[in-house]
Amino acid sequence: MIGAEMVETAVRQGFKVIGTGGPLMQEKGLVPLWDYNDLPVSGVGDVVPKYFSLKNVFDVLSDAAESKKCLGIVAIDYPGFNMRLARLAKKWGKPMLYVAPPQVWAWKSKRASLFRQADKIRLAVFFGIETKAYKQLGCDTIRLKHPVSGWTRRYAERKSDMLLLPGSRRTSALRNLPAFVTVAEKYRKVWAENNVGPLPDVVVVASRESLEVPLLVSLEKLYDGRLPSWLKVIVAPKQMGRRLDLYSEYGAALTSFGTSTLEMACVGIPFAACVVPDFLTFVMGKILVKSEYLSLPNAILGCGVTPEFIIQNRMNDRMAEAIVDAIFQQDFATTDEVALRLHKVLNVGKKPDELVSEFLAQFVQGQAH
Repeated sequence: MIGAEMVETAVRQGFKVIGTGGPLMQEKGLVPLWDYNDLPVSGVGDVVPKYFSLKNVFDVLSDAAESKKCLGIVAIDYPGFNMRLARLAKKWGKPMLYVAPPQVWAWKSKRASLFRQADKIRLAVFFGIETKAYKQLGCDTIRLKHPVSGWTRRYAERKSDMLLLPGSRRTSALRNLPAFVTVAEKYRKVWAENNVGPLPDVVVVASRESLEVPLLVSLEKLYDGRLPSWLKVIVAPKQMGRRLDLYSEYGAALTSFGTSTLEMACVGIPFAACVVPDFLTFVMGKILVKSEYLSLPNAILGCGVTPEFIIQNRMNDRMAEAIVDAIFQQDFATTDEVALRLHKVLNVGKKPDELVSEFLAQFVQGQAH
């Protein structure tokens, strides 16, 4: 979504934009060099099986970046690829804008050393904790407004229904899904014990269209081919505003770690963050991750406003009950207060079009390229 606004700005100024990006970026003029759906993976155990495929993608990107026709590089998040591109950009002396660079405040702080004395690499960050961490490590950053800060809530009646957001990476989403459904079943049971009326429905959110069918197939297997009437899958709206409007109508949510935790917190509904990591990722995380919190709202605000759970093996009744209790213990007055605090701290810095326009200005010498 950030990339789409940047692509639109660059194309409007007469630049050609090539690379990898989702459908929103392609709609705005990005010429794709590879299918974006091959890229979203996370965790050591998920990346290793796709190593050769991902290497092919990287080779295509690095060849394009090294070309004399390439004036500069814009990278967004995805450090597994983009840190390697940053090393090449530094070696070539090629201008680079890196939006959402590695989370050095949480782990692998040594990665910041790449950006020291790299005058042609600009770092743009969303959170104050990132600005502080990079400054302590000797790197300057530009603050960028987070897209959620521009959203205004429509005060509509909330449903009692529950959202499940198992993740944007296919492998991890399918690994999380059975545990999430177990929690949803427990949520409905506890709700029935304390309320009257129809039981809440449960909606599984596919972060993009290519995940809808895999999630449906996985759910049907869980229920021996007979999907319950109270359970369905929808595709998340591409536009941030429409997506947050949708989320704000629900009564509770369970989400994997990532940007979705920030979206849930900013719409002000009770939720918990949960993940079922593969074994290698869990072990590496225990060794390397130094942050006290894993969900973004907690890390940004520096306190435990969001319940966090890591399921090391399989979800059991005790853990499911703990997660459901954590959700029911939240009230809307508290979640609304957290949402207001987050909107305030995220509404700082430049907009994406301003940021990329400043970056592109160095390539304009009397005429557009």
